[in-house]
Amino acid sequence: MSKKRITHRVAFGAVWIASSLCAVAPAAGWERLYVFGDSLSDSGNNGRYTWDSDRQPLYDEVLAARINQSLRPSDAGGTNYAAGSAVAVPQLNPVDNSADQVAAWLRSNGGKAEADGLYIHWIGGNDLAAAALNPLNADEIVSGSAFAAASQVRTLLAAGADTVIVPTVPNVGATPALLEAVIQIGLAPVATPALAAAFQSLSGQSTLTPESRNSAIREALYAATGELSSVEAIRQLAAAQLYQAWEALSEQAAALTDSYNQQQENGLAQLRGNIVRVDVNGLFREVLNDPARYGLTNTAGMACPPGVSAADCTSDMAGFSGSQAYLFADRLHPGPATHLLIADYIQSVLDAPAQAVALNQATLAMSRDARATLDSRLQQQRHGDNPQGSLSVYGGYAGQHYDYADNRTAGEGNATTHNLTLGVDYQLTDAWLVGALISGSDDNQHPTPRYDYKMRGWLASAYSELTLFEQGWINADVQFASVNYEDIRRSVVLGPATRTEKGETEGTQVGGRVTAGWDIPVGSRVTTGPVVQYALDYSSVNGYQEQGESSTAMRFNDQNAHSQIGTAGWRVDSRFGWINPWAEVTYNHQFGDNVWRAGGGLKSTQTSFTREVAGQDSDWMNVSVGAHVPLGETVSAFASASQTGGLSSGEQFMYNLGISAQF
Repeated sequence: MSKKRITHRVAFGAVWIASSLCAVAPAAGWERLYVFGDSLSDSGNNGRYTWDSDRQPLYDEVLAARINQSLRPSDAGGTNYAAGSAVAVPQLNPVDNSADQVAAWLRSNGGKAEADGLYIHWIGGNDLAAAALNPLNADEIVSGSAFAAASQVRTLLAAGADTVIVPTVPNVGATPALLEAVIQIGLAPVATPALAAAFQSLSGQSTLTPESRNSAIREALYAATGELSSVEAIRQLAAAQLYQAWEALSEQAAALTDSYNQQQENGLAQLRGNIVRVDVNGLFREVLNDPARYGLTNTAGMACPPGVSAADCTSDMAGFSGSQAYLFADRLHPGPATHLLIADYIQSVLDAPAQAVALNQATLAMSRDARATLDSRLQQQRHGDNPQGSLSVYGGYAGQHYDYADNRTAGEGNATTHNLTLGVDYQLTDAWLVGALISGSDDNQHPTPRYDYKMRGWLASAYSELTLFEQGWINADVQFASVNYEDIRRSVVLGPATRTEKGETEGTQVGGRVTAGWDIPVGSRVTTGPVVQYALDYSSVNGYQEQGESSTAMRFNDQNAHSQIGTAGWRVDSRFGWINPWAEVTYNHQFGDNVWRAGGGLKSTQTSFTREVAGQDSDWMNVSVGAHVPLGETVSAFASASQTGGLSSGEQFMYNLGISAQF
């Protein structure tokens, strides 16, 4: 097919704008989007294959807009090399094929891929069409094309591409093209009017279930036979034969599609790299079973007139059908709403690991809560009367609330934590205290509008405090935590539909801290001085699988987080007797991981990929105030509150209160 040079200006429609505004932005940006494939992805090299294409976006243009990029065809100097009628192997189409597309792109970039780029490689539909037209060599064509497609992904990865999206090819047996082929062959003498009659019949019907879809196709074929004969018996017989031929062709095409996708999958599974396999074929099966859920009413017909390519089709042309919400624009290509659906689906898979990385935040939050209670207790102990041999028990409640303004897991969210702690300590000498505590947490985490979970866990800690030269002190504590993540809910938006994938898993955390300070007297009741701290924590979350079996159900790998925070600040303490307030300002620096990552993939695929979330904050301030209040000779209370500052990822407010008794 010779290339049609098309000069166009894409005016993004209101639907696209609304979709982009409502979509969750990816957790980490890419510099540019590169696309290789056929007419499903072509944005203007050979055409734009959906109706009203001058103002309706394709799925890859929607994805590009969501990472603040524009996608232009390579013929116009852009990064979209996809071309209508392209195949995977040059032998099937020497003019347009993805092998030449990848080679041309490599030549223009000195053989190197942009590591910060996002890549789409989607090819195979035209290869399957070639196989269907050549049944004697169909298996050979399918195998060769699947191998070539997987090899081209290997080439991209070897050149340095970090993340490559590889969708499965949707079932060509479900397209209007097969119905068209059956009519053209079976009713060849009257093919043109028969096609018009068949698709006019389809446009008058909704196909909201598989049964109604099959019924509509039966009626369409019966309508087509009216152009052949007016004799009822002949029409009925011809329609039945055509329907049987359509069923047989559909089954063969579906088998070829499954074979291609599986063979490509096997090839991709042998590769190393970030391969985002998305099961568009699985999504299409779900849409065919329940199209109304996705805002569609007709999955058998097409909006464009028979014989008119979606690249040339407009909604105001004669013969265009606007009576239904169509899955297909023409015999092979999706309509605008379907492109938006595909974009939503790909993005949901792409962003899922970046959402799951939030699980580590709950274990770190539990650690902060337990340490806040411990710090308030030790502050109380340092300024109390604690003779050698005294034993104290205490209990406290701690909580946090934090809002993610620019959260690193793809969307604004919030979290609320609840922690109860029970501890005991013993004064070994006048200068040395030892103790232990156990705490439990029951938290609700909503890190993004589309990902939330509950975390329940317990934490055990042993600690010690040593007084040095009357004015100095040093604390040390170690801890171990075990947690359960329950009711993990990931919401997936697919056009007008929302589905929820659920899961559960477990995790652990180990950590330790060393804190030291020096109290400088300022009068008889006030001391002030520096404080320093070093905290080290390792959090681990077990991988898990979501419970569903849909096209969006995913599996996630084990993930780990390493927090290593150094703190320096200044304290003011007081001893007024009836109330003893204190205040502290600290500067905190993260020496550990400031980029967290998680990996996963669809349950229906063998490949997996890893997402890195945007860099965590490395520096922030913390302001804390508190007090301890004697309630009697042996009983006293304590409380504190703290607020972070300088966190680009949101605000964090912590609070605790408790009571202790000495024996």
